[in-house]
Amino acid sequence: MAKSIEERYLAEQKQAEIDHHQPTAGAMADHVLANLRVLTNKLVQAAWYVKGPSYFADREYLLQLQATLNHDIVQLGDQLRAVGEKPASVTAEFSEYSMLTEDPRIKYYSTEAILAGLVADCQTSLMFIQRAVALANQESKFPLANYLIELNGQFDRASQKLQARLGKEPREGLEEDDEDD
Repeated sequence: MAKSIEERYLAEQKQAEIDHHQPTAGAMADHVLANLRVLTNKLVQAAWYVKGPSYFADREYLLQLQATLNHDIVQLGDQLRAVGEKPASVTAEFSEYSMLTEDPRIKYYSTEAILAGLVADCQTSLMFIQRAVALANQESKFPLANYLIELNGQFDRASQKLQARLGKEPREGLEEDDEDD
């Protein structure tokens, strides 16, 4: 007898709980997906509230990056479905799995603070992307790993551009000092 929708959903939730405690590529990629969704919201918010002499260029770049990440959400979801995963797809799941935070006070931040926050979000996203790549490789989910590697490069480039806009080198202030080890 076929399982009901509710039974299938509850089984999915039970498996997701297991996968997030003993991380799998799918679970880690769900964090990446959720981070992408939250970051797209933050990019629109940033585009609304940047100001100053670089307003037009900043706004254009932020909205272009947001459109790219919206496309990436669909592509990552498709990659997850191709390997038999059920990616997060509703706001409650994105809120639960995202490691990025939103702040309604951003409308009062300086443009530099807004952009610096986006650099930090890129770095957080990269951490989860890199973990997902390692897990996908361990699980022989190579197409998923390859897609995530491309996404990693995209985030590196976005971070580099935001850092340049802030007058910084690509990795300036992002890596911990080796002397602290």
